[in-house]
Amino acid sequence: MIRFLLALPLALAGCATPSAGPGPSPLPVAEPVLHGQIDAILTKGGITTAGIGVMRGGRLVFEHYHGDAGGTPANPDTRFDVASITKTVAAETYLRMVAAGQAELDTPLSRYWVDPDVQGDPRHRLLTARMILTHRSGLPNWRLFRADRKLAFERNPGSGYGYSGEGIEYLWRAMERRHGASFPVLADRYLLRPIGVTSATLTVDRADRVNVALGVDEQGKRYDPGCRPGFCWPEGQWSAAGGMLITLRDYAKVMAAISDGGGYGIGLRRERNRIVTDRGGESVVDCTQPRVICPKRQGYGLGFDMVDMGGRRTIGHEGGDWSQLTIAYSDLPSRDGLIIFLNVPMRRGIAPMRDLIALLDPDSPYAARFEKWAREGS
Repeated sequence: MIRFLLALPLALAGCATPSAGPGPSPLPVAEPVLHGQIDAILTKGGITTAGIGVMRGGRLVFEHYHGDAGGTPANPDTRFDVASITKTVAAETYLRMVAAGQAELDTPLSRYWVDPDVQGDPRHRLLTARMILTHRSGLPNWRLFRADRKLAFERNPGSGYGYSGEGIEYLWRAMERRHGASFPVLADRYLLRPIGVTSATLTVDRADRVNVALGVDEQGKRYDPGCRPGFCWPEGQWSAAGGMLITLRDYAKVMAAISDGGGYGIGLRRERNRIVTDRGGESVVDCTQPRVICPKRQGYGLGFDMVDMGGRRTIGHEGGDWSQLTIAYSDLPSRDGLIIFLNVPMRRGIAPMRDLIALLDPDSPYAARFEKWAREGS
């Protein structure tokens, strides 16, 4: 459970500890202390812009904003680039389409579309949505990292783990061809609009700079949405794997919908929550580290990273790119959770992320992960 540092502020106030249960009151005593401690971490870490939220029982009960967004102080209307957390919107949308009879988990995607780069490889006929959502597609993370810059199967589809943004893009290109509608349109139709999200932007619009935490390089230069040093994604291009702009409050609605699982039946929810892909050396908890409590199981279910600690089970995702470091997760079944969006050159965000998780949720399975990364980077 997210503990909010209750012990210190409650002791200062001479109050009794509130009883555990869903939807407690939103921290009337702890907030001043918490805001000050968070600001100290962010200032020390040189964070350009940040949005931090704590959820209890599926409700956002605490928010903190830091820094500026293009000359405007960060605030509830600030939109953050959440990097790979975009994949949670892609996964939740797809599962809702499955529930609506508009998509399948095990139908070969070649029925709808084949990427030209793998047209000559017969293994494209094996690729399914289930393989992609559990990161067993056999595709690389990004073709741009390959010497020939072409998409290729690096292992047989379904044969083992390989985190792949390309896989998520492949899935939604196939759905675009099938439905005659792009990922942003389908995400809005099946997920965002039904849960009341209005701030999300899933296509590149470089002129859309108002209240956006613009990416920043090591020298402090800001970049338009969809741009980074030396490169801009084409105007109007969409991605299902990264780059979504969204407010903290609206993403909390997404996280609440995911943890609730109400967008599909109990059978599909159980499938989603079943951990089927071991991430090996990329696992959230590195069980080879000393003094680490090893989970019962951890890895990917259908579209989400999951850690089963026995007493607590988290569902969520991380994101990291050149100027973003983000994390969002929720405990099941309590639906207590944590959302942290940091806008800063990624390597500089690791130590502040470690400190924020240690402050807000010291028992989090992610605490040791960022502690390890901070230690390795020091």
